[in-house]
Amino acid sequence: MRAALQSTKNLREISGTALIDDKKLWQILRYICAPRVSEEDLWTLVGKKFKTVPPAVADSTATTFTELVDAKRFPWVVGEREPSVGEVEASVLATTTLLAHEALGTTRRGSASRLQEEQVSTALIAAGLKLDESRKPLVALDELTRGSFSRERKVGGAKCDVPIRLSDGRLLAIECKVSNGPKNSWKRLQREVGGKADTWKQAYGGQVITGAVLAGVFDLKCLVDAQNKQNVALFWQHDLKPLITFAKA
Repeated sequence: MRAALQSTKNLREISGTALIDDKKLWQILRYICAPRVSEEDLWTLVGKKFKTVPPAVADSTATTFTELVDAKRFPWVVGEREPSVGEVEASVLATTTLLAHEALGTTRRGSASRLQEEQVSTALIAAGLKLDESRKPLVALDELTRGSFSRERKVGGAKCDVPIRLSDGRLLAIECKVSNGPKNSWKRLQREVGGKADTWKQAYGGQVITGAVLAGVFDLKCLVDAQNKQNVALFWQHDLKPLITFAKA
Protein backbone atom coordinates (compact mmCIF):
# COMPACT_ATOMS: atom_id res chain seq x y z
CA MET A 1 0.00 0.00 0.00
CA ARG A 2 2.85 2.37 0.77
CA ALA A 3 4.42 1.53 -2.59
CA ALA A 4 1.10 2.27 -4.29
CA LEU A 5 0.95 5.67 -2.65
CA GLN A 6 4.50 6.42 -3.68
CA SER A 7 4.03 5.41 -7.34
CA THR A 8 0.85 7.49 -7.65
CA LYS A 9 2.07 10.53 -5.70
CA ASN A 10 -0.32 9.75 -2.85
CA LEU A 11 -3.12 8.87 -5.32
CA ARG A 12 -3.08 12.37 -6.80
CA GLU A 13 -1.59 11.12 -10.09
CA ILE A 14 -2.86 7.65 -10.95
CA SER A 15 -1.60 7.00 -14.47
CA GLY A 16 -1.95 4.26 -17.04
CA THR A 17 1.83 4.06 -17.23
CA ALA A 18 2.06 3.24 -13.52
CA LEU A 19 -0.50 0.46 -13.92
CA ILE A 20 1.50 -1.04 -16.79
CA ASP A 21 4.87 -0.74 -15.02
CA ASP A 22 3.62 -2.29 -11.77
CA LYS A 23 1.52 -5.32 -12.69
CA LYS A 24 0.13 -5.69 -9.15
CA LEU A 25 -0.79 -2.06 -8.63
CA TRP A 26 -4.31 -2.38 -10.00
CA GLN A 27 -5.15 -5.03 -7.42
CA ILE A 28 -4.14 -2.69 -4.60
CA LEU A 29 -5.99 0.28 -6.09
CA ARG A 30 -9.26 -1.66 -6.15
CA TYR A 31 -9.25 -1.17 -2.36
CA ILE A 32 -8.81 2.61 -2.39
CA CYS A 33 -12.26 2.96 -3.95
CA ALA A 34 -15.52 3.56 -2.11
CA PRO A 35 -16.98 1.02 -2.20
CA ARG A 36 -14.24 -1.50 -2.97
CA VAL A 37 -14.32 -2.47 -6.64
CA SER A 38 -14.31 -6.17 -7.50
CA GLU A 39 -12.32 -7.50 -10.44
CA GLU A 40 -15.54 -8.21 -12.35
CA ASP A 41 -16.92 -4.71 -11.73
CA LEU A 42 -13.66 -3.13 -12.85
CA TRP A 43 -13.65 -5.19 -16.04
CA THR A 44 -17.21 -4.08 -16.71
CA LEU A 45 -16.35 -0.43 -16.14
CA VAL A 46 -13.36 -0.45 -18.52
CA GLY A 47 -14.88 -2.89 -21.01
CA LYS A 48 -12.20 -5.59 -20.92
CA LYS A 49 -11.27 -8.60 -18.80
CA PHE A 50 -7.60 -8.90 -17.85
CA LYS A 51 -5.08 -10.30 -15.37
CA THR A 52 -2.60 -7.49 -15.92
CA VAL A 53 -3.69 -4.08 -17.19
CA PRO A 54 -3.19 -3.98 -21.00
CA PRO A 55 -2.02 -0.74 -22.63
CA ALA A 56 -5.30 -0.41 -24.54
CA VAL A 57 -7.31 0.20 -21.35
CA ALA A 58 -4.57 1.47 -19.02
CA ASP A 59 -5.67 5.12 -19.16
CA SER A 60 -9.36 4.31 -18.72
CA THR A 61 -8.54 2.03 -15.79
CA ALA A 62 -6.49 4.81 -14.18
CA THR A 63 -9.36 7.25 -14.70
CA THR A 64 -11.81 4.81 -13.10
CA PHE A 65 -9.68 4.57 -9.97
CA THR A 66 -9.24 8.35 -9.83
CA GLU A 67 -12.98 8.92 -9.97
CA LEU A 68 -13.74 6.35 -7.26
CA VAL A 69 -11.12 7.27 -4.62
CA ASP A 70 -12.63 7.15 -1.13
CA ALA A 71 -12.89 10.78 -0.02
CA LYS A 72 -13.06 9.87 3.68
CA ARG A 73 -9.89 7.77 3.76
CA PHE A 74 -8.01 10.01 1.33
CA PRO A 75 -9.38 13.54 1.95
CA TRP A 76 -6.31 15.22 0.48
CA VAL A 77 -7.12 13.86 -3.00
CA VAL A 78 -10.44 15.70 -3.08
CA GLY A 79 -8.82 18.74 -1.47
CA GLU A 80 -6.06 18.70 -4.10
CA ARG A 81 -3.29 19.01 -1.53
CA GLU A 82 -0.48 17.00 -0.02
CA PRO A 83 -1.47 14.72 2.88
CA SER A 84 -0.22 15.01 6.42
CA VAL A 85 1.83 12.20 7.96
CA GLY A 86 -1.13 11.29 10.16
CA GLU A 87 -3.49 11.09 7.20
CA VAL A 88 -1.14 8.80 5.32
CA GLU A 89 -0.70 6.47 8.29
CA ALA A 90 -4.45 6.30 8.94
CA SER A 91 -5.24 5.59 5.30
CA VAL A 92 -2.57 2.88 5.06
CA LEU A 93 -3.91 1.13 8.18
CA ALA A 94 -7.54 1.33 7.05
CA THR A 95 -6.83 0.12 3.51
CA THR A 96 -4.51 -2.73 4.46
CA THR A 97 -7.06 -3.91 7.04
CA LEU A 98 -9.74 -3.96 4.34
CA LEU A 99 -7.44 -5.76 1.91
CA ALA A 100 -6.29 -8.32 4.50
CA HIS A 101 -9.87 -9.11 5.51
CA GLU A 102 -10.85 -9.76 1.91
CA ALA A 103 -7.73 -11.83 1.22
CA LEU A 104 -8.33 -13.98 4.29
CA GLY A 105 -11.90 -14.76 3.23
CA THR A 106 -10.76 -15.69 -0.28
CA THR A 107 -7.97 -17.90 1.09
CA ARG A 108 -10.31 -19.69 3.49
CA ARG A 109 -12.81 -20.45 0.74
CA GLY A 110 -10.05 -21.73 -1.55
CA SER A 111 -8.51 -23.87 1.19
CA ALA A 112 -11.86 -25.45 2.01
CA SER A 113 -12.48 -26.28 -1.63
CA ARG A 114 -9.00 -27.79 -2.04
CA LEU A 115 -9.58 -29.91 1.08
CA GLN A 116 -12.78 -31.25 -0.46
CA GLU A 117 -10.96 -32.09 -3.69
CA GLU A 118 -8.27 -33.93 -1.72
CA GLN A 119 -10.82 -35.96 0.22
CA VAL A 120 -12.77 -36.85 -2.92
CA SER A 121 -9.58 -37.87 -4.71
CA THR A 122 -8.40 -40.01 -1.77
CA ALA A 123 -11.78 -41.73 -1.53
CA LEU A 124 -11.89 -42.47 -5.27
CA ILE A 125 -8.39 -43.96 -5.26
CA ALA A 126 -9.25 -46.10 -2.23
CA ALA A 127 -12.29 -47.35 -4.13
CA GLY A 128 -10.11 -48.53 -7.03
CA LEU A 129 -10.49 -45.70 -9.54
CA LYS A 130 -7.32 -44.54 -11.28
CA LEU A 131 -6.05 -40.99 -11.17
CA ASP A 132 -5.33 -39.44 -14.55
CA GLU A 133 -2.60 -36.86 -13.90
CA SER A 134 -3.33 -34.87 -17.06
CA ARG A 135 -4.48 -31.27 -16.62
CA LYS A 136 -5.02 -30.63 -20.33
CA PRO A 137 -8.51 -29.45 -21.30
CA LEU A 138 -10.85 -32.39 -21.79
CA VAL A 139 -12.69 -32.11 -25.08
CA ALA A 140 -13.76 -35.62 -26.10
CA LEU A 141 -14.95 -37.92 -23.31
CA ASP A 142 -12.76 -40.76 -24.57
CA GLU A 143 -9.71 -38.71 -23.59
CA LEU A 144 -10.46 -39.87 -20.03
CA THR A 145 -10.36 -43.64 -19.58
CA ARG A 146 -13.41 -45.34 -18.09
CA GLY A 147 -12.96 -46.01 -14.40
CA SER A 148 -10.58 -43.08 -13.95
CA PHE A 149 -10.75 -39.48 -12.79
CA SER A 150 -8.74 -36.26 -12.92
CA ARG A 151 -8.10 -33.32 -10.66
CA GLU A 152 -9.03 -29.78 -11.66
CA ARG A 153 -9.08 -29.28 -15.44
CA LYS A 154 -11.25 -27.69 -18.09
CA VAL A 155 -14.08 -29.88 -19.33
CA GLY A 156 -16.12 -28.79 -22.32
CA GLY A 157 -14.93 -25.21 -21.87
CA ALA A 158 -15.58 -24.88 -18.11
CA LYS A 159 -13.32 -25.74 -15.17
CA CYS A 160 -14.27 -28.93 -13.34
CA ASP A 161 -12.89 -29.78 -9.89
CA VAL A 162 -13.05 -33.59 -10.25
CA PRO A 163 -14.15 -35.12 -13.58
CA ILE A 164 -14.92 -38.85 -13.26
CA ARG A 165 -15.37 -41.19 -16.23
CA LEU A 166 -17.93 -43.82 -15.27
CA SER A 167 -17.81 -47.44 -16.40
CA ASP A 168 -20.81 -46.92 -18.72
CA GLY A 169 -18.94 -44.14 -20.55
CA ARG A 170 -20.73 -41.17 -19.07
CA LEU A 171 -18.87 -38.33 -17.34
CA LEU A 172 -19.62 -37.39 -13.74
CA ALA A 173 -18.44 -33.78 -13.40
CA ILE A 174 -17.97 -33.04 -9.70
CA GLU A 175 -17.78 -29.53 -8.25
CA CYS A 176 -16.65 -28.98 -4.64
CA LYS A 177 -18.54 -26.25 -2.80
CA VAL A 178 -18.51 -24.83 0.73
CA SER A 179 -21.22 -22.45 1.95
CA ASN A 180 -21.24 -20.46 5.17
CA GLY A 181 -24.95 -19.66 5.09
CA PRO A 182 -28.27 -20.04 3.22
CA LYS A 183 -27.83 -16.89 1.13
CA ASN A 184 -24.29 -17.82 0.10
CA SER A 185 -25.49 -21.31 -0.88
CA TRP A 186 -27.54 -19.95 -3.78
CA LYS A 187 -24.45 -18.41 -5.33
CA ARG A 188 -22.28 -21.48 -4.74
CA LEU A 189 -24.78 -24.07 -5.97
CA GLN A 190 -27.33 -22.44 -8.26
CA ARG A 191 -25.13 -19.93 -10.05
CA GLU A 192 -21.74 -21.60 -10.06
CA VAL A 193 -22.61 -25.30 -10.32
CA GLY A 194 -25.88 -24.79 -12.18
CA GLY A 195 -24.21 -22.54 -14.74
CA LYS A 196 -21.55 -25.15 -15.46
CA ALA A 197 -24.20 -27.87 -15.67
CA ASP A 198 -25.81 -25.98 -18.56
CA THR A 199 -22.42 -25.59 -20.29
CA TRP A 200 -21.57 -29.28 -19.96
CA LYS A 201 -25.02 -30.35 -21.11
CA GLN A 202 -24.62 -28.27 -24.26
CA ALA A 203 -21.22 -29.89 -24.89
CA TYR A 204 -22.05 -33.52 -24.09
CA GLY A 205 -25.83 -33.81 -23.84
CA GLY A 206 -26.98 -36.84 -21.85
CA GLN A 207 -23.42 -38.19 -21.61
CA VAL A 208 -22.61 -35.90 -18.65
CA ILE A 209 -23.93 -35.85 -15.11
CA THR A 210 -23.17 -32.80 -13.00
CA GLY A 211 -22.56 -33.45 -9.32
CA ALA A 212 -21.59 -31.39 -6.29
CA VAL A 213 -19.81 -32.35 -3.09
CA LEU A 214 -21.08 -29.97 -0.41
CA ALA A 215 -20.03 -28.84 3.05
CA GLY A 216 -21.41 -26.17 5.36
CA VAL A 217 -24.84 -24.55 5.44
CA PHE A 218 -27.18 -24.72 2.43
CA ASP A 219 -30.74 -23.49 2.02
CA LEU A 220 -33.08 -26.47 1.64
CA LYS A 221 -34.95 -24.97 -1.32
CA CYS A 222 -31.60 -24.32 -3.00
CA LEU A 223 -30.77 -28.02 -2.69
CA VAL A 224 -34.17 -29.13 -3.96
CA ASP A 225 -34.05 -26.77 -6.94
CA ALA A 226 -30.53 -27.92 -7.83
CA GLN A 227 -31.71 -31.53 -7.92
CA ASN A 228 -35.10 -31.07 -9.57
CA LYS A 229 -34.58 -28.12 -11.89
CA GLN A 230 -30.90 -28.37 -12.80
CA ASN A 231 -30.46 -32.15 -12.42
CA VAL A 232 -27.42 -31.80 -10.16
CA ALA A 233 -26.51 -34.90 -8.12
CA LEU A 234 -25.70 -33.87 -4.54
CA PHE A 235 -23.20 -35.51 -2.20
CA TRP A 236 -21.87 -34.45 1.21
CA GLN A 237 -18.24 -34.16 2.21
CA HIS A 238 -18.86 -35.86 5.58
CA ASP A 239 -20.29 -38.95 3.88
CA LEU A 240 -18.72 -39.81 0.51
CA LYS A 241 -19.97 -43.41 0.43
CA PRO A 242 -22.90 -42.58 -1.91
CA LEU A 243 -20.50 -40.90 -4.32
CA ILE A 244 -18.15 -43.90 -4.29
CA THR A 245 -21.03 -46.33 -4.80
CA PHE A 246 -22.30 -44.28 -7.75
CA ALA A 247 -18.85 -43.88 -9.30
CA LYS A 248 -18.14 -47.62 -9.11
CA ALA A 249 -21.52 -48.78 -10.43
